[in-house]
Amino acid sequence: MSMGPTYTPGAVGGAVPPDLAKKAGNMQLMGILSIVFAFCCGLVTIILAIMVLTQAGAVESQLAQYGSPPDLMGKVSTGKTCSYIGLGILAVGVVLGILVNVLGALAGS
Repeated sequence: MSMGPTYTPGAVGGAVPPDLAKKAGNMQLMGILSIVFAFCCGLVTIILAIMVLTQAGAVESQLAQYGSPPDLMGKVSTGKTCSYIGLGILAVGVVLGILVNVLGALAGS
């Protein structure tokens, strides 16, 4: 009976554990969702983006132990980039919202 592949941490070019590959995919998904939620729910955007940005360094260093597979490193990079974009969209929306409220208050005076 086979117990599946064994993983040796630190082995360059070794097989990446499925949970680490799943983390990279989840980071990409959370980054993309941070852009989507930036248009409707800012709190969700902030939470998702912070989760991605705080975990990215650890996941990248873990992936480096397995030879930095380009597909998984790309997923982490995409997640980080999308998180920054989501936060940027949210920041622009907040600034525009404040500006519209201030101008509306001045026009109503």
